[in-house]
Amino acid sequence: MVMAGVGLICGSLALDMRRRKLVKQVIGYGRSESNLKTAKKKGLIDSYFLRPEDFPAGVDFLMMGTPVETIVPLTLAFLPKLEPGCIVSDVGSVKGEIVRGMEKILPKNISFIAGHPIAGSEQWGAQAARENLFVRHRCVLTPTKKTDKQVLNKVAQLWRQVGADVDIMDPDTHDQVLGVISHLPHVLVYALVNALNRTKVKNVDLKSYCAGGFKDFTRIASSRPELWRDICLMNRKALGRSLSDYIKYLEQLNRWIADEKGGLLEKEFARAYETRAQIP
Repeated sequence: MVMAGVGLICGSLALDMRRRKLVKQVIGYGRSESNLKTAKKKGLIDSYFLRPEDFPAGVDFLMMGTPVETIVPLTLAFLPKLEPGCIVSDVGSVKGEIVRGMEKILPKNISFIAGHPIAGSEQWGAQAARENLFVRHRCVLTPTKKTDKQVLNKVAQLWRQVGADVDIMDPDTHDQVLGVISHLPHVLVYALVNALNRTKVKNVDLKSYCAGGFKDFTRIASSRPELWRDICLMNRKALGRSLSDYIKYLEQLNRWIADEKGGLLEKEFARAYETRAQIP
C-alpha cells in the first residue's frame, strides 16, 4: 500500500497495520524527504518516493493523508499509475468537497472510501506517530450512492482492526458536525491567542501569566497553520454558520455582563456545566 503524507494519522495507521500484520509493504510519499527518512527509521514505511510519476506498480490500497486541499489534485496526479481494483481512501477533516472531487476524477474500477479518524492532536510529522492512536476513537466513513458496499466494509474492517469505532455518515452531515466540534474551536483558539498577543496592560507580559486553564484551552493553537487554513476554507459554509451562531451568543453574553444580569449568566454557566459533564 501507499501512504501519501506520513504524519501523525497515516504514520500511526501504518504502525498499527504493520504490528497487526494487516499489510505486507507500506510505501510512503511526501514532499519532505527528511520526514520520510524519519518514517522509515521508525519502521512506519519500508520505502518512499518523492514524485507522483514514480508511483509504484502493484499498489492495491492508497491512503491519502495530505492536507485537504491537495487530496483530489494529488490523486489525479497518481491516477495514470493506479491499477484497476485499487482502493483509495483518505483521512481528511473535511469530506463534502473531497468526495465530490474524487467521484469526478476516479474511474469505476477504482473505489474511493472517504474517511476521517477523529483522533488527531496538535502534533504532526512522522515523529508524532504512535501505537494505538485510534483505540476507542471514532472513525467516520462517508459513503455515497456510488460507493461499493463491499469495499466500504473492507475499509471499515481495517479501522476496526486498529481499534477505532466506525460510524457511517453522509459527507455534508460530517462537515456540519466537524464544523461545530472541531473546526470552530480551532478558529476560536487562534483568535483568543492573538487577542492575548494584541492586548497591552502597562508593562506586563501577559503570556508569562498564562496558567493551566489558558494553556489547556489553547493547546490546539499549536496545530499547523497552513493545514487549518485549508480546512477552514474547504468547510467554509458549515464553519461560517457555526461561527455566526457563536458570535451572536458571545454578543448576548456581553450584553448580560454589561447589564449586570447575574442570574442569566449563572443559568448559562450551569447549562454549560451540565452539558460538559455529558461529554464522554
